[in-house]
Amino acid sequence: MSYAWLGAAHLLGAVLLGAAIVALWLIDERIRRATDCGTIAHAGRRADALGKRVLMPGVLLLAVSGVWLVASYYGGWRFLRVPWLAGMAGLFVFQSAWANTVTHPHAKRMRQLLAGTRDADPITPALERVRSEPLASFGQHLEPAVFVLIVALGVLRPMDWAVVVLGCVTAALLAAAMTFYVVRPLAPSSLSSASVEAEGGS
Repeated sequence: MSYAWLGAAHLLGAVLLGAAIVALWLIDERIRRATDCGTIAHAGRRADALGKRVLMPGVLLLAVSGVWLVASYYGGWRFLRVPWLAGMAGLFVFQSAWANTVTHPHAKRMRQLLAGTRDADPITPALERVRSEPLASFGQHLEPAVFVLIVALGVLRPMDWAVVVLGCVTAALLAAAMTFYVVRPLAPSSLSSASVEAEGGS
């Protein structure tokens, strides 16, 4: 396959992945602000559908076209000596590993806690604890930051490892700041509103 076709496939994969990451971030924000089980369950179903129809095709297209490009045009394993290219590949692998070890298990725990609930049911303390887990909240903001960094490396193509490391540190610090200064302060308020609704219904 020609470089142009591979490049086009890689670009399409990046567009699909980027669109899915932004949409999932918005869905996570809706889940974070929800005050009833129905809103969370509906958002979770939308996230599952988006993952199957947009995210996974984007990831697979990126992975296949990326490996093909590296093998055919970047000297195979010699790409590890190219900072921007090795950085992109490493961050892509990291992002995939994070999704499988943190994001997906967290979503599974949410589904288990929502099983048997009704749409109008208030959020239980157990569900609130899972929803507010710091690691999952950190990942919610880390994934968009990492994706932006991957795109920046592909566009700017820095040949200095220090630039790649600085980008990684910046993405992590930005995600941490969003987690502690945006996400966590909302949790007590959400739980309190859920408690008020529960008391009002009893």
